Amino acid sequence: MSSLLNDDTFTIPTGIIYAEHSVITHKLLDFRRVGADQLQLILDFDRTLTEKHKQDSVSWQLMRNHLPPDGQIEAQKVFDHYRAIELAEKLTVEDAVAWWSASMSIITKYQLDLTAVEQDFLARSTLRPGTKELFTLCAAHNIPTIIMSAGIKDVIDIWCKTYDIHPTIILSTSLRLDADNHVIGWDESSMVHTLNKKEIGHPELSKIRSERSHTILIGDSIHDFDMAEGTDDVFRIRIIDAPEGEEDSKDVRAKSLQLFDAVIEDGTLYPLTALIESIVT
Repeated sequence: MSSLLNDDTFTIPTGIIYAEHSVITHKLLDFRRVGADQLQLILDFDRTLTEKHKQDSVSWQLMRNHLPPDGQIEAQKVFDHYRAIELAEKLTVEDAVAWWSASMSIITKYQLDLTAVEQDFLARSTLRPGTKELFTLCAAHNIPTIIMSAGIKDVIDIWCKTYDIHPTIILSTSLRLDADNHVIGWDESSMVHTLNKKEIGHPELSKIRSERSHTILIGDSIHDFDMAEGTDDVFRIRIIDAPEGEEDSKDVRAKSLQLFDAVIEDGTLYPLTALIESIVT
């Protein structure tokens, strides 16, 4: 069958924006050749599976908003300090761990009411169109779906239940809660921060990858490029919503296509679902 596949037999779905047709079709034909049995999906969460809104809708920001005034001041100081280091591209693994640990210590100190955070998150973080169809398609073909997020697993869990989304694995920091759903700690072994938000170093993902040679990765940040290891066997897609500030959309697209195989700009995941259908059928 593989001998019959060439660039002319593969139609790239509408909404998949790429740089070079021959390069992308050659890669996708290899994905079709290995089929669904060798495929896995690795997905970012905030602003990838959720829609981007002008108001705060990311779990960390919402948790800061639900702290008492003194706690908000403490948390904002921590954020400002480490965010400046991150923007200067000087953030180390040690910095990232210190950042997440300090933030976790603050929400533990004030015993944050997670129920209030979850309710707020669900009100703000709506489902990106096409997400339900994507997970349904992957389930139908037994394709593992891994959500990898530097957010909070408990919040992602309640969001998935609300929207009837069933990922194979959610990799994100887990909280320890009391009987009233107040934060009293966190599982340090589960910590996912900006610099370890990647396939390598997580045994549960290594097992899947040992059985699944090809990966489709999707995220909204340029840094999500690193979530999976590999080149020819990883197809990377970046979600680009309307750029903020003075960035031009064409510049954002050009920068993205230097790292990612393709981008999606229509605000949905329907092009991704169509792409997977073209690979597995």
